[in-house]
Amino acid sequence: MEIVWTEKADETFDEIVSWIEKRFTQKEVDNFVISTYEVLDNLKELPKSYPASETLKRVRKVVIHPHSSLYYRVQKKKIELLFFWDNRRNPKDKPK
Repeated sequence: MEIVWTEKADETFDEIVSWIEKRFTQKEVDNFVISTYEVLDNLKELPKSYPASETLKRVRKVVIHPHSSLYYRVQKKKIELLFFWDNRRNPKDKPK
């Protein structure tokens, strides 16, 4: 299946990477990026293998790291990446 990044997914991924860059070493940045792309490879093979979101309809959530999750939607011929989320944020906050 094709993976499509929404503008919000691009923005929120970059925000998390920037946050890691400011506080940690390049090694942690690289680990996060590698983990993200490993998850994306898994999504291509088994797009419904991750649980449905408890709060968002037809949206699934995958935890990339204990501090970061990815929300996505499976459509007929594609996987739409909606946004990345810092799990330490209040769940009632909306993605920026």
